[in-house]
Amino acid sequence: MSTTDFVIKTSINSENYFCSKLINNSNESIEGFMFCFSVLAPVKIIDNCVLHFSSGGYAELKPNAGFVLKPGDEWSFKFAYEETRHKPMNYRWSPQGCFLKTENEEILNLNVIDLDLERISSVAPIPHISGDKLNYESLRLVPHPYSWTASAGVCNLCPPVNVFFDDNSIIHSAYESACQLGKRINLNLFPEKINNEISNASTSVKIKHLVSMDESSYEIIITSDVIEIIAGDETGIYYGLISLMQLAQTYHQLVPCGAIIDKPRFSWRGQHLDTVRHYFSADSILKLLDLMSLFKLNKFHWHGADDEAFRFKLDDDYEIATSTSTRGDGQLVPPVFGSGPFPSGGCYDLVQIKRIIDRASENYIEVMPEFDLPGHNMSLVKLYPSMRDPEDKSYEVSVQGYTENTVNPAMPDTFLILEKVIDDLCKVFPGEYIHLGADEIAPDAWSKSPAIDSLKSKHNLNTSKDVASWFINKLSKRVELNNKKTAAWQEAEDGKHQDVKIDKLLFSWQNLESGISLARQGFKVVLCPAEFIYFDMAQSRNYADRGANWAAVIPFEKTLDWSIIPKDEPELEANVEGIQGHLWCETILQDYEMESMLCPRILGLSESAWSSQSNRRSGGELNDLVLSSYRNLFKKIEWDFYKPENFDMMSDPAMNKEALVNE
Repeated sequence: MSTTDFVIKTSINSENYFCSKLINNSNESIEGFMFCFSVLAPVKIIDNCVLHFSSGGYAELKPNAGFVLKPGDEWSFKFAYEETRHKPMNYRWSPQGCFLKTENEEILNLNVIDLDLERISSVAPIPHISGDKLNYESLRLVPHPYSWTASAGVCNLCPPVNVFFDDNSIIHSAYESACQLGKRINLNLFPEKINNEISNASTSVKIKHLVSMDESSYEIIITSDVIEIIAGDETGIYYGLISLMQLAQTYHQLVPCGAIIDKPRFSWRGQHLDTVRHYFSADSILKLLDLMSLFKLNKFHWHGADDEAFRFKLDDDYEIATSTSTRGDGQLVPPVFGSGPFPSGGCYDLVQIKRIIDRASENYIEVMPEFDLPGHNMSLVKLYPSMRDPEDKSYEVSVQGYTENTVNPAMPDTFLILEKVIDDLCKVFPGEYIHLGADEIAPDAWSKSPAIDSLKSKHNLNTSKDVASWFINKLSKRVELNNKKTAAWQEAEDGKHQDVKIDKLLFSWQNLESGISLARQGFKVVLCPAEFIYFDMAQSRNYADRGANWAAVIPFEKTLDWSIIPKDEPELEANVEGIQGHLWCETILQDYEMESMLCPRILGLSESAWSSQSNRRSGGELNDLVLSSYRNLFKKIEWDFYKPENFDMMSDPAMNKEALVNE
């Protein structure tokens, strides 16, 4: 049957119910069928249908018993999010990956029509774009440097340029990496041959290594015909070179003369990518690493394990990856997050992982893999049921709607399986940290597990939070045996236990104040407050937009308009290792959609993580620069970017209150 044989039309009424109508345009009657789809959280029945099966946001609805859908007839039914706090903010909250399934498991295609999306006007207001003027107060460079002192004149950076430096391995390595990045992102500025006088070159670039300078710092002195880059290490030289690449683009090759003194505010300048909810190709990850490097981000948090998959294939036959990484109808993992009926997904083998690690290294980025424990493990416990207490009657449900998705630390197989995986992660990934998760454990987890009751008694643990903290601490010892350090979400230190604590780098996501509170307690913290730099959040309230809004709606300006360290507590900065942006992917269906979720908001992250408090621009100031310069840069490097003028901020369903779906 063709996709036009069955059509489903859906709209959202004033009560936030999905009102669907299935139309049979075929020549045959059908009965005993199910409408299968995914949304972002569990659903409930409202009218004229039965919930046959659900797992998280995936659901199968069927008509009431005995119903026959004849040719030309319609089946009208209503359903809604189970929790009233979950309101369909935009079209990615509506049914995705829809199909029909018959009693004999035959898949029937559907033509899906979102009536609310069709109503949205395509007419967009014209944006106001600032004039293209030389702004010496705020240099057209992201992130903004520590110091910029302008002088008269401009320097012509139109290729070819002469490049000179001594035979120095540090400079050679940084120069080669900058040249390769420039080629990949279409900002190539520097010649392959160095110390070679090009007769028609108008500018010479001289690179010097000065050991006494701070880590990752650099200076650039720009005159009308000579540019000097001075840095104390390889990373500083690299950052100086990519700064010139940016300036050549944003000033149309005529760069203002002056002096740049630059150094990073924070050592951890990270970007996270969820490759579980959506499986990205290795090439897309490589492309992200290049974007990160252009804006001096230096940590890639690779979220590769969650409820829906374990994506790291750490040897040639890694069962945990090969068995969980494909989802679809009849698979271990159902077709959640719009993946549709047919098997889809994948895992990253050792060759792909090495490609990504190598590219990151070339870009002066460290890769941190995450294995989220003990919650967020629906697929893992399906694969290895021995990681659950068979007598556990807790039947916990996670905030994402998955039942029994928590591994049990009282079961012998739990540590046998997990410690082997941790050993393998430590062996494959050369970076300093392994991230062990610890977030969003289902509230009722282990509450009725006899094995956990015995564990509590043995180790003097009182609550489930104590158990979780003890568990992560024990796994952290395994990480340390592999000469690595542990990173974890902030919940890792929620509980109390008597064991000797292992120091962890805590990632604070719940809100800014919770991260500052951890810093006050003396913990080392990476701030990633969801209300400012969670890039899965929608950028407007328009129904045609995409993204969640449980933390906030985050337009570009908001990524900068927050105070990182309280003004009256400057000493807390010693405990803040850095800042990290996050992109969770429940609402992403195609790799390229990552681009407009990140850009231009990643510029706000870059500025916040690198620039000093006094030189960090406001959201409005940097937005002017985006409109006048950085949109053209994104086009040049072939990255899509978000265009707020395409969205009417007052469109219909967007008038709903905040929708609260966690990651």
